[in-house]
Amino acid sequence: MRDPSSLLIPADGRPYHYRGEPLDVPRAVEALKGALLRVSEALPGRSQLLQQTALALLTRRHQLLISRAGTGKSLYGDSVFSHFEGDVFKAQFSQGTRLETILGGLDLKQFHEGRLWHNTAHSLVSADFAYLDEFMNANDVVLEAILGILNERRFQQGEQQEDARLHTALAMTNHLKFSAISEPILDRFMFKASIDPAGDALNDILIDLAYARHHGRALPPEHRIPLDALRELSSIALGDHPDRHIDAPHDILFLKNELIEAYLARHAARAGAAGGARPPTDGYVSPRTKAACRDVLNASALLHHRDRVDKSDLAALRFVLTIIPGNDRALHDPGQDIFAEALQSTLAGYTESDLETVRELTAIAQSFHLFLHGIPLEAQPAHRGLIRFVLSLIGKSSWHDVTIDTFLHALRGRDISNPRVNALREEILEEVEEHADA
Repeated sequence: MRDPSSLLIPADGRPYHYRGEPLDVPRAVEALKGALLRVSEALPGRSQLLQQTALALLTRRHQLLISRAGTGKSLYGDSVFSHFEGDVFKAQFSQGTRLETILGGLDLKQFHEGRLWHNTAHSLVSADFAYLDEFMNANDVVLEAILGILNERRFQQGEQQEDARLHTALAMTNHLKFSAISEPILDRFMFKASIDPAGDALNDILIDLAYARHHGRALPPEHRIPLDALRELSSIALGDHPDRHIDAPHDILFLKNELIEAYLARHAARAGAAGGARPPTDGYVSPRTKAACRDVLNASALLHHRDRVDKSDLAALRFVLTIIPGNDRALHDPGQDIFAEALQSTLAGYTESDLETVRELTAIAQSFHLFLHGIPLEAQPAHRGLIRFVLSLIGKSSWHDVTIDTFLHALRGRDISNPRVNALREEILEEVEEHADA
């Protein structure tokens, strides 16, 4: 039985089977879910891992799988990428891996003219997808070269400056190492999973039955999902689509940040109680990742065919904040309990009245920043809704009547009982007061 909270539940209850027909956005969403559900048939017990992969594909982020040998990591990567059009770059890393393996060989003509120029055809730079095996075995020079390609989608080396096509990379490793270079590399992998080979009797028999069908080889579909369809879905999730937009209310973004802080506080408390040093990536969320969690909320809403993020999408942040268990039937992971506790306490900590106050405060803060630019906002269609809302809050009929004192009065005259919401008001008030004093 499928988990009813799964991000991959088909809209009509039956997986969509792509047969090469044109894909509009709703069909493309269902085709993506259907493709990943078919991967689960070849690799049983990977539903959580596949949900995380779906978010990685929609947000154009990367996924790191950590496990010992023989857990099907290669089969997993081959099976996922076989469902999409596009070039796949594969490499197995070691300490002796050279830059040319990743970036392409040196152009000999350019070399004889005194320039180091890589021929990037068929390299990581020109690939749409990447499968990076034994990734953490690479030396720091190679890891550093990969850094810009993974995040900025840009290869820069001296005079050679090229955009990279890379959509999503799956990296596999059986260990983690920590250095000045590897830590920022690991932060580029927004999604991480650990595949525990230990399961149970049911898991073992399901693997046996699946192996009898594929014998350890990926079985590509008859029709692969067009890369343009996946790119369009990603552009929606990332807010880059010209016609479709997913709205995230300010109170949901506030809850997103509160959830992250609650998770980190609980994680630190449990780690402190257990004693011992923690690795640098354990319980750390960089500001880059914290901001990019908005994209994950968008992706969750998109998978549910919504154009607006709601509270239910906050549960998808588990796939970012925790190293998820890549084997559904493995031993229980306490980290999932920490996230569940943080989510429950965050949602329980704010009434609808509190969230309405958050919406009002963030609207005041947003309009104040616009006010500082002195732009005639009432004439701008993009801001009319915000301005009407704020004017009703501060008791003015026209934006021309608004002054800094107006914002001071609107913020000082509030009695807010929730301490966290009141702290938000105090921070906004402090910023307004700084400009008033100036």
